[in-house]
Amino acid sequence: MGTPGEDADRLLTIKEVAARTGLPPSTIRYYDQQFADYLGVIRGPGRRRLFSDQAVERLLEVQHLLKEEGLSVRQVRQFLMGEGGDGMVMATLRAEVADLRRELARLRRELDLLQEQVAELREIQRRTLGVLDGLARA
Repeated sequence: MGTPGEDADRLLTIKEVAARTGLPPSTIRYYDQQFADYLGVIRGPGRRRLFSDQAVERLLEVQHLLKEEGLSVRQVRQFLMGEGGDGMVMATLRAEVADLRRELARLRRELDLLQEQVAELREIQRRTLGVLDGLARA
């Protein structure tokens, strides 16, 4: 175990955490407010938030669950605090997220096809207008 001075050297301010993670300071503060028990952020002089490496890892986990897994704040709280009994809630949520990801992938493929069709139609329109312009000049 390190000395108190060594432990304090490893704590990061919000500004340092923002630089390390790419998260805006306002988002970091919000996550601290919503998930204080889980993050375990330490309060320094003047109630400044100080983050251990573990708190930064947990902050990134919260970010992942919210933004990439698409869970709500309530769902993330349930997941992180072990609520939901035998895990059925999280299994259901994971299945729903997987279904949503598949649907999103399908919609992206469909969008790509539609964009290709729009490009083809624009090319047809360009050629048609060229032919019409040639006929009008004749």
